Amino acid sequence: MPVPAEGSTVLVTGASGYIASWICLYLLEQGYAIRGTTRNEKKGEWMKQMFKDRGYDKFDYIVVTDLENDDAFGEAVIGVDAVVHTASPFHWNVEKPDDFIKPAVAGTVSVLKAASKEPRVQRIVITSSYASILENREPGSTTFTEADWNQQSIDEVNEKGVDAWRMHWYRASKTLAERAAWDYMEQNKPTFDLATICPPYVLGPIIHEAASPDSLNTSIANWYSFLTGQKTAEDATAPAGILCDVRDVARCHTKALLLPEAAGQRFGIATPLRIGTFTLQVLLDHVHDPSKAHLLSVFPKTVRGVPGKEVPPQNWFDCSRSLKTLGITPTHESRTAIDMTESLLERQKKWDQIPNGSSM
Repeated sequence: MPVPAEGSTVLVTGASGYIASWICLYLLEQGYAIRGTTRNEKKGEWMKQMFKDRGYDKFDYIVVTDLENDDAFGEAVIGVDAVVHTASPFHWNVEKPDDFIKPAVAGTVSVLKAASKEPRVQRIVITSSYASILENREPGSTTFTEADWNQQSIDEVNEKGVDAWRMHWYRASKTLAERAAWDYMEQNKPTFDLATICPPYVLGPIIHEAASPDSLNTSIANWYSFLTGQKTAEDATAPAGILCDVRDVARCHTKALLLPEAAGQRFGIATPLRIGTFTLQVLLDHVHDPSKAHLLSVFPKTVRGVPGKEVPPQNWFDCSRSLKTLGITPTHESRTAIDMTESLLERQKKWDQIPNGSSM
């Protein structure tokens, strides 16, 4: 099937999110019109103004509040040529596995059902996760690829319910949601095709709305806690998994949307640092570089940790096939660390101006 032509309209669900905001920006840069979904008008208006300030006036939005509604995206998909579905919960304000699983699966299936009713739709790209691929194995024993599936988390949740490790709740939700997408394609044979993106630990600069530190997304909030001295050296040197830059993740989505050969494939992305595995210490070392004193002047409590400490053995994600197919060279971890901190520096200046607001 042909891919959406330049100037056509792309629906991006969860458009005000960390990853999705970058996806929207890159598609706008390439001449596409964006219809984003947001959970309220305030977020939509903020995004619209942010893109307008950057010189792009082809962003509009529609409010979708209930991802579990079977017709959640029925109106949003009318007249679009492609869909990027990023909307799915990633926070820990949950009480049971289904608080993760139901919205993730229902939202994914809802998008596919809605797109099946719109004959213009040519391709859908879904944000899955490395969580749908990896399983807990002996550190340093396994190399995972895009061909692997995480059955372990599903089995753990099925067997133990609320007593399962909470990370399994999240991982199961991502695995089941992605499987539901591929099952839908197999069973219903829609006229559009599908690609999925499976990023690991996503870090890098923010461009989406964050009115205060309390409103930062999960991964960036964790980094911010290192900048504000709320973490320890032990936290800094603990295994953190596989790193990727948010801008690379967004580029994966746009390439998967626009390249004909991406149809029917799963894609991954990882920073090649120490074969991809990392600790937050590695990023902190870049922030503590003497040439970055301006960052430490705003974040003087930044955790130093144990500079240069060896990254402990971890399992690796070989996504070389994805990088070759999509033609992507991953961002170096130093740029991820510095650009991310620079973006928070700019936000911190604004937060510090808010009376009685959250600050360092």
